Amino acid sequence: MLIHPDALRRWAALAAVVGVPALLAGCGGDDDDNTPTARPVPDAASLRTACPTLTGKTVAAADIGLPSAPATVTAAAIVAATTGAAPTPEYCRVSGSIAPTTAGADPIVFQVNLPLTWNEKAVMVGGGGFNGSLVNSLAPLRDAPAGQPLPITQGYAMFGTDSGHDATAYNTTDPGKFALNDEMFVNFAHASYKKVKDVAHSLMGTYYLRKPAKQYYYGGSEGGREGLMMAQRYPADFDGIVSVVPVIYWTGLFNGFINFSKPQFTGGALSTAKISAFAKTVNDTCDALDGAADGVVSNYLACASKMNLASLRCVAGADTGPTCLSDPQLATLQATYGPTVLPFAVANGSTTYPGRLFGGEVQLGGEGIGRWISTGVVPTVPTPVATDARGVIYGSSYARYVIAKDANFDVRTFNAAAFEARIKAVSELMDASNPNLAAFRARGGKLIIRENTGDMAQSPLAGINYVQNVVSTMGQSNVDSFLRLYVSPASSHGGTAASLTTGTEVPTTYDLLGALDGWVTSGQPPADALVQVRNATTAPFTTLASRPMCRYPNYPQYVSGDANLAASYRCAVSAP
Repeated sequence: MLIHPDALRRWAALAAVVGVPALLAGCGGDDDDNTPTARPVPDAASLRTACPTLTGKTVAAADIGLPSAPATVTAAAIVAATTGAAPTPEYCRVSGSIAPTTAGADPIVFQVNLPLTWNEKAVMVGGGGFNGSLVNSLAPLRDAPAGQPLPITQGYAMFGTDSGHDATAYNTTDPGKFALNDEMFVNFAHASYKKVKDVAHSLMGTYYLRKPAKQYYYGGSEGGREGLMMAQRYPADFDGIVSVVPVIYWTGLFNGFINFSKPQFTGGALSTAKISAFAKTVNDTCDALDGAADGVVSNYLACASKMNLASLRCVAGADTGPTCLSDPQLATLQATYGPTVLPFAVANGSTTYPGRLFGGEVQLGGEGIGRWISTGVVPTVPTPVATDARGVIYGSSYARYVIAKDANFDVRTFNAAAFEARIKAVSELMDASNPNLAAFRARGGKLIIRENTGDMAQSPLAGINYVQNVVSTMGQSNVDSFLRLYVSPASSHGGTAASLTTGTEVPTTYDLLGALDGWVTSGQPPADALVQVRNATTAPFTTLASRPMCRYPNYPQYVSGDANLAASYRCAVSAP
């Protein structure tokens, strides 16, 4: 066997740092052998010196568990420790890419962050939207409490990817444009995350002389879909997964985006005044159903059964002011809160995407209807503009680039029945809806799903329905052994919430990575009620309020006492 001179130089440099016996101990045998005596992790000084020697390293296609081209490290350098509100330790930042296998496709770009003090665990962080920008995995995790140490500060190796396309030039109004390339779309669907995980493990094996003892995935929204896809397609690759507000039934959701976009071309756009008046109606109807008139809708299923959109119709269906809905405006909201029904079954037998829950109409940072459903203006065709709602932009990209594969396609003419074959094929790629997680459970995997009832980007009922399908497939006792579903009332897609009446921020944050790690490493499942907190945003990050986040089907029912204390609530069943 011929060894490339560059490989010899890197091996010699690493051997000089950690010693030949230690390096040889990391060679041969089972790639997943993490026995400490067999592969001692080099000390910080050795790792500091070894970091730049990773530059230029390649990971062969044969070492990647899917058909692939090789990966190459383009840069590796030590990053000094930082201080401040979110301090980071000294770590080795490794940047690189996996080459495409077909002409015209973008590479899969990745970043791996290797702390010099390693806890022998790793976290892959998921993306968002249509992806297309590098996840550097150094930001606070979704819904982590203020003041919570970053995972890399806790000793986790961290990594992420752009999922195989660079959308910098078109992400604002044409985020789905990359889907015209088949390889890039498959990478976005699932392949890039598996490939990058394999590359990251190879790099850790070289750098630490062992692969991680535990590998986790943490993502929200699109990243939540990615996490579930890993459990379904690659169950042996991850020990634990946190999936927050996951986009599970992707094709159903995106067809729904089109459904609530169409009425907005003919008078169905919703002004800020309309949205505010509608939010007040929801609050007046549902606020007290949870035991506290505090401007927060917590009893989410009871609220759904109380609301009657048709009762909000203006006389004769014409727009007569902000306190009622014209027929086109009513159609927009009915498409938002009602189900999206496909005229055929897609992956895993799905035909229906559920509507949103009530209670998230107006949110902190504009995360309600005004961001996701309607900005009050008539949408632009064929290409949306930045002032259109995100759901309108996403629906347009889906119709033009994913389904019709025609940038000039007019979304107003979209008819799912005319694209049955393509929608079914996309669903098989994109929908993370397989309810059979037996292989993931058998390997000891643990899964935590969080849904936010104030989510206007996607329906929290999608996650609830998915878990019910898992239970129907695997049985409740089996599901209880590896899966937890929690519901955070009033939380937006981004994980924040505030009282509609007072504007006071509601506790919505919790350390789900810590809960997952404890479950995986000690076998102790997280409690049925997790205490969400609202911390001060500056040191010492004092807890200002707390409230339970209950395991489905429960919600935090106010009993008595200080409404800012979790002890004043109990988890009670939410039912229509």
